[in-house]
Amino acid sequence: MLRFHASAARLGALALTLALLGSCNSYDLLVHDRFEQADFNSEVDILWVVDSSNSMASAQAEVQANFGDFIAEFANLDSEQGQELAYNSVTDATVAFAEYLQNQERFLNYHMGVTTTDLDSSGNGTQGNIRSLGPIGGSGSCEPPAILTPQSDDVLADFTRLVDVGIAGANTEQGSLAAAYAMCKGQDTDFWQNLDSRPDTDPVKIICQQVPEDQRSCNSSFFREGAATVVIVVSDEGDNTYRNGFLPPPAWVDECENEHIAELTFGECDCRTSWFLDFFDGLEAPVVFATIGPTYQAGSAATAWCDGSERSIPGPCNEFGSDVCAIDFYQQMACMTGGLFSPIKVTTVEDDPISCVLADFQESLRNIGALVSGLSAGWRLSMIPDEDTITVIVDGEVVPSRVDQPSGGWSYSPGDRSIRFSGEDVPGFNAQVDIYYYPLHDRRSQVGRELPF
Repeated sequence: MLRFHASAARLGALALTLALLGSCNSYDLLVHDRFEQADFNSEVDILWVVDSSNSMASAQAEVQANFGDFIAEFANLDSEQGQELAYNSVTDATVAFAEYLQNQERFLNYHMGVTTTDLDSSGNGTQGNIRSLGPIGGSGSCEPPAILTPQSDDVLADFTRLVDVGIAGANTEQGSLAAAYAMCKGQDTDFWQNLDSRPDTDPVKIICQQVPEDQRSCNSSFFREGAATVVIVVSDEGDNTYRNGFLPPPAWVDECENEHIAELTFGECDCRTSWFLDFFDGLEAPVVFATIGPTYQAGSAATAWCDGSERSIPGPCNEFGSDVCAIDFYQQMACMTGGLFSPIKVTTVEDDPISCVLADFQESLRNIGALVSGLSAGWRLSMIPDEDTITVIVDGEVVPSRVDQPSGGWSYSPGDRSIRFSGEDVPGFNAQVDIYYYPLHDRRSQVGRELPF
């Protein structure tokens, strides 16, 4: 999500935008996403956060065995497909974009790396360090990360080695915080130079300040400006990030609880989850979570999902007794970022007790691969929108929806949370696309954002 400082020439369009959105009292809830047409060469950085505790040997083996189904969704490893689009002129770009629209998965330009849920140990692959092909841990310092790309000689073999993170890691798994530290360590010099200028209450500042100075560039070559980030967490336990005593700051949690004291369904766990979601929002790049993890819900009951839908989640399947909040952390991270949550499944035999079994990793990884491929469609919104409030502006001009302009216009696709154009309204090369909307759910994180002008 990007902050916006408009020129005088655009104030008329922005005034119309706010009029279309309707409310004169909710500017602080307005969300703004900005894209450029040149972004269609689709870069996605895929960070695997793998539980390295002593119960994970089978799950790691399943990920290794089914990785081919995951990557087959968006890359052909036996050919030149999967390469970044290249163009030297507007004509080249137009032809390439037309082909891209028909064959999006061929052009996914990915980075892929692995870290663990272990924050107690230090070194390679721990504390958010993206691991090298060397052993986990080690001297306590990070090593140059092994980054898999479409140009890697043997993605399958290297990933098999990387995801074999062992089972000697901390039993207090903290997947969300490990991902946060990994992203801090992937920021550039300008980010670190300007970190102190952020408000003291900013989750980005609070979390990234925890990173020692000699660790701040550990992942600097992994995350790319303008790329979408997909965080894939694989764990058989919940996320103990919520147990952290100083993140979020206790005073902030108290304030949040008091603010929502009248809401019976909103409690401390919601406040903690919201704060960490604010961190990922604050990096001003789209971050999507996909998790394979345990459940506490009863499979016979419909579970409310954050997009307003209901789903049946097989369960309960919580073999190690994770707290509800620990499981909710992974579910809400996936739901609120438009990602996927794949439950560890339950199997029952007549007259026998319910038993937990490993998730169908083949299906789960195939679905996550499809999610990653879908990100290449472009114009994917950073939050779930109230569809009635969406306004789209291309190069300063308001574009009508397809309902109002059947020969062109834009439409919203709930499945991948994206805006799609058609006909005469497909943005031209290097066009700037600005999308304004209110989030479907009034999450506390949206309060107090800067006005977009």
